[in-house]
Amino acid sequence: MSWLRLMEEKIKEGGEGVTASAPPSPAGPAGRHRKRKVLKLIEEMWPAYLIEIFVIILGISITLALEEWRDKSKESELAAIYQKNLLADVDVDLASLKHVEQNTTELVSKGDELLDFIKNPSVNTLTSSRADSDIRAIVGRTKFMSSDATFSDLKNSGNLHLLGDIQLKNLLFSYYSLAQIIKETQDAEQQATIIISGPYFLKHFPLSGAPGPQPVMDPQQLQALARDVEFGNNVLLRVENRKELLGDYKMADSLGGRLREVLVEKVKE
Repeated sequence: MSWLRLMEEKIKEGGEGVTASAPPSPAGPAGRHRKRKVLKLIEEMWPAYLIEIFVIILGISITLALEEWRDKSKESELAAIYQKNLLADVDVDLASLKHVEQNTTELVSKGDELLDFIKNPSVNTLTSSRADSDIRAIVGRTKFMSSDATFSDLKNSGNLHLLGDIQLKNLLFSYYSLAQIIKETQDAEQQATIIISGPYFLKHFPLSGAPGPQPVMDPQQLQALARDVEFGNNVLLRVENRKELLGDYKMADSLGGRLREVLVEKVKE
């Protein structure tokens, strides 16, 4: 029985002698007697009152602490899941970046070979078959597509606060911002290829790569090609666009490597 209930029972016991037809007046003897009993009851039971108040406050505090602990435990588990998924996404990205870097480096090398030939065909000689191979190579368009599902979920769900490490957050935003820049640059390059370079190469060169003997240029055609301003401009456009992307790929590779190191440490914790 709580102390409030106990006090109520004591007060009722003290007022049993008073009839319902004649309620006690506070100024009368019965009222003064009841008041004295209440004061005496409070005086006798105040330690119990304090103990019960302390128990209630303690119970509330323990409940709140347990709820906070459960919330933090759930958040820690969710943060660990996010970190593992981010690490998996970055691993996929790094493998993809290695692939596009290799292909783009080869494309730029082939393009530079054609540009050297255009600048000085008598010194930087090029066979017809090699020129044909180089032209096929520079038309290629390897693309990098970032795996950003986990990062997008972190932002859209409002769970970024789970990643308490400021360095990790900064690296994430820097990396995925660069990935977005790469996507926009690739889209712009695609438009340039479709509108400018693609029609030219499709019109003047066989690009299908079908099996069997391919027609190649004779020496006179090759020399004429070196003097073709339109050809030189299209090769230069392809090479410059790809050089810009190659720089972005390498930067993303480096930044992704740093991000991966931090995520590996977080996952081990």
